[in-house]
Amino acid sequence: MLTIDKLKEISSARGNKNAVISGDKRITWSEFYRDAHRITANLSSKIDNNRADLCMCYISPNCLELLYLMSAASSLKIPYTGIDYTQNTEKIESMLISTKCNILVVSSSYCIENNINLQEFAKRMTIVDLDSQLKNSINFCELLEDIDKGVGAIKIPYRPFKSISFTSGTSGIPKTVVRNKSFDARRFSFFTARYGFSSEDIHLLAMPLYHAAGSGWSRLFMQLGATIVIAKPHDTLNMANLIKSEWITTSAMTPPLLNNVVTHYSLDGYAHNDNNLKFIIVGGKHFHPQAKLQAVNTLGSVIYEYYGTTETGVNALAEPCDLITNPTSVGRAYDGNKIKVIDQNGDVLPNHQVGRIAISSYMNMDGYGDQDSEYVVIDEDKYIITAETGEIDAEGNIYLRNRSQGESGLNVYEVENDVRHLPGIKDVAIIPVSKNSVLCGYAINEEFIVDDVELVRNIKYICKKSKAKLEGACQVHSIPYSPSGKVRNDELKQMILNKESVQSSTSTKKANISLGQFVIAILCLLGTAISWGAMFPITKNALITMDAVHISLIRYGTASLVFVAMLAAKEGLSSLLPGRDFLKLWMFGSFGFAGFSILAFAGLAYTKPQHGAIIMALMPLISAVMMWTLKKVRPSNFTIVSIVLALFGVVLVITKGDISALSGGSLLPSLVILVGAFCWVTYTLGASYVNGYSVLRYTALSCFLGAFTIVLVACITNLAGITHIPSLAQVLAVKWELIYLITFAGVFAVFSWNHGINTLGPINGILFINMVPITAFTIGMVRGETITNIEIYGAGITIFVLILNNIYSRLSSKAKSVSQSRFQIQIAKS
Repeated sequence: MLTIDKLKEISSARGNKNAVISGDKRITWSEFYRDAHRITANLSSKIDNNRADLCMCYISPNCLELLYLMSAASSLKIPYTGIDYTQNTEKIESMLISTKCNILVVSSSYCIENNINLQEFAKRMTIVDLDSQLKNSINFCELLEDIDKGVGAIKIPYRPFKSISFTSGTSGIPKTVVRNKSFDARRFSFFTARYGFSSEDIHLLAMPLYHAAGSGWSRLFMQLGATIVIAKPHDTLNMANLIKSEWITTSAMTPPLLNNVVTHYSLDGYAHNDNNLKFIIVGGKHFHPQAKLQAVNTLGSVIYEYYGTTETGVNALAEPCDLITNPTSVGRAYDGNKIKVIDQNGDVLPNHQVGRIAISSYMNMDGYGDQDSEYVVIDEDKYIITAETGEIDAEGNIYLRNRSQGESGLNVYEVENDVRHLPGIKDVAIIPVSKNSVLCGYAINEEFIVDDVELVRNIKYICKKSKAKLEGACQVHSIPYSPSGKVRNDELKQMILNKESVQSSTSTKKANISLGQFVIAILCLLGTAISWGAMFPITKNALITMDAVHISLIRYGTASLVFVAMLAAKEGLSSLLPGRDFLKLWMFGSFGFAGFSILAFAGLAYTKPQHGAIIMALMPLISAVMMWTLKKVRPSNFTIVSIVLALFGVVLVITKGDISALSGGSLLPSLVILVGAFCWVTYTLGASYVNGYSVLRYTALSCFLGAFTIVLVACITNLAGITHIPSLAQVLAVKWELIYLITFAGVFAVFSWNHGINTLGPINGILFINMVPITAFTIGMVRGETITNIEIYGAGITIFVLILNNIYSRLSSKAKSVSQSRFQIQIAKS
């Protein structure tokens, strides 16, 4: 941090301007200089300034008092570094030993709450407690009572420059990184000149200070005389609110931190112009393309990505235009950095060939504190060989594949990107366990209905496509991250190997429901399926009087208002603002409510209700086809055969066994209904592309915007003479049909379906979709309609195939559970 001399200089120019904002505290530069001077004087009186081996470490979340101590250490030329305070005691012990720490700064309250034993540390080093010794000491503190109040000058000893820091240690004990010269002046000058930083900036300290990005970027802005705003540790909602309330201009974050901030920001209804941001730099972990574009859409063109390591500094940059045009790259080397891709012999590889990333930079470390580093000399420049594997294109863009895998060719980051696109996936982490195998931990969006068996199978297929063997996969409540946003690989690996699989977790959850809940869920699903089955003959009656477009308009125009009212009541008025997701919601809403309803009803006008119902029952298999087409997730061979047989059954229903009927035009109405079914599946899959939305919010906003599309279609078809605005008499003639479509087959059916699925699970719930055609056929028989045996046989084949495919999914689930258990036993034995 800044020395006393630098603080004095800034204080003389910006004395009454805010230096630090922390909660309700607003500390001016004059106050910060005064208090930092007192702390420095006190620290100087407590240590032996003649010692050359002093080293200070701190274990504490970000706080104002920590900034004072860091300034004091800088002034006294004491090397200092922070320790990830969420590490276990054994790792902390190893880190303190590796740095030869003799001054330990702690937050005692945090250590007590998290079972960090300070007693052993106190025997070997001086303990400075931020809570008891400093928090009450800033304003003429008790800590200074034994010091001559006339002390003004501080004796600055001679010590050679030395900086220490730690690697992330995501898969082991963090290594100590040592530098014997500072690179701040050159790097700070480059960024300040290029991006126009100044004393007027307001920098949000979101990253922990123990991380190089947290302390480095804060140091840059404090040196300019800017204002630092300290966010509550790990509180991304607080960070999102501070961006607006304090008019933050800059920040540094890791991708997980930014993702959560973006989610909170968008949920609060803020638009990208509701802030004063101009620069947020993101790095330190794989930043997947979907998250990059989501961040730019939400916060504006202020997102910058960096690539670098603790050992080499910040070495490559991607600016907002790069993130939009080339989101899979991490940027290009900038001033003072050279980046090469080398093979196992240290030879430079040509463009587009995969190898280890090697970096030459003025920011390179001098070495590890307790072990040798890998390096290679190329054209007389020393390149540190990083843990990253990747490639470079002809323009110098860098594409990373995996970390800590040596010569492995696995593209772990690509696998993560593909898995993130699966419906319902909220977060995912892929952990390599060998050169060709991985483990996968993933969290799902609790508001999204997910078929767990299909999800695991799709992940396995994605891995296979990338030539990676999936050794184990597990649903977790959340991916374990360090405060800086690094995945805790060891912790996640244990969660995958020791905790229940996705299927057993779901089964346990379902087994714990009461009999009453089970019966209610059954009734909800049964009632929904029957109401949807009855929808087809009821709609058929309405189509005699009105056209498909205006029936859809009245149905979803009214239902959307009901949904919006429910959303406002449950989630507040701010939830009604779609923000940057407007186009996505409109597009998917248009597919789901305009495309599905208009096409399904238009086709129904020229065919039997039973035919429409049996086609709609194909939706589970249509989903598999859509996943195969859009996301390259191939269904199992059994499912492919099921699709073919189910379509055969549908053809029997449509043609009544006379294939020649297909040439007579009877196929067209059924194809129109089939396209409508595809529209609804597209709408369902669309929820995975709109992050942070509850089921109610996604349904309400998409339905409301989809209703506008129906209005647009109605205007066009009316002008073209295809349809006509119905008279009041026409509407009243089918009022009971419309009321049924709006209430029972609309609002009530949607929410009872979601409740049943959430209670019994998608595999159980989807079985009830078979009641839709059964209901339609039963109503037809009761009404005396002519239904041939071939139609019944065809419907029976389709329903039977759907049930078989469902049973296959269950068996696959059990096989997956047994396979994973065997893998866990094998790992445990080894």
